[in-house]
Amino acid sequence: MADWSTRACASLLEVSIAAGIMTAYTALLFYAQPVFALIQGVALLVGVHMQPVFGFFGWALPVAFFGWQWALRGRTGQSLGQRVMRIVTVDEDTARPLGPARSIVRSLLHVVDIAPAFFGLVRPIVHHRRQTWADQISRSLVVEMDVILAIAEVRE
Repeated sequence: MADWSTRACASLLEVSIAAGIMTAYTALLFYAQPVFALIQGVALLVGVHMQPVFGFFGWALPVAFFGWQWALRGRTGQSLGQRVMRIVTVDEDTARPLGPARSIVRSLLHVVDIAPAFFGLVRPIVHHRRQTWADQISRSLVVEMDVILAIAEVRE
């Protein structure tokens, strides 16, 4: 099973990428102000306010990134952060990737981990299978890549 620090590093990498996307978008809005002012001016002529649209994309882009990461994790077993940290999220019964829908639900279930004073996020430190509550509810395990490679060798 993957240890807590490895899982935390993978998550922090993904949060850093999402923050970078948000920062790059904000910088684009700032440095391309004349272009966006022109767009806003043209839009106002037809009665459309673009400011809420620009604000929407500031949050929609990082959310879309996380959605893509969760679906990628379901399809391949790894998000970008997990790939860098060499860990994999798998079904605890089959040792195969969860599938995109189940992976997205698992990620959304991390709200359960946050609810009781973030205890669920540090639970892998003391749990015998190193699972968060979201992992336990979704019947998933986060394991090191070496474990998956050893299972693949045994099956061949």
